[in-house]
Amino acid sequence: MIINVDRSSVAMGDDVYPHAKTIDLPESSTIAEAVASLRQRRFLPHIAGGRATWVLEVNGAPAAVIAQQWAEPKFAVDPFASLRSFGNEVSLMFRYRAQIDPDDLYDTLAAE
Repeated sequence: MIINVDRSSVAMGDDVYPHAKTIDLPESSTIAEAVASLRQRRFLPHIAGGRATWVLEVNGAPAAVIAQQWAEPKFAVDPFASLRSFGNEVSLMFRYRAQIDPDDLYDTLAAE
């Protein structure tokens, strides 16, 4: 399954090259597996200071909070849901939220 992925920039110099790309994952992949694969590929940049917060949107809807200081993301959707369950076309967008408290952000997302 072809997945569109993109992320927001973290600094002015980060805008030099586009971040959007496509990746090919097995149809049976879960959203958690997709995020793990992208983290392993270092799709999200390492931020100096060791703290960075990202919101993952799946097809425009908030789905998880990822923090550089966390070992694992926290999902607001079922992390074991297959990518196919989000539709025939899946887009993952990682929105950078600087160093805001990821726990507070997750609590806000989970309450919605």
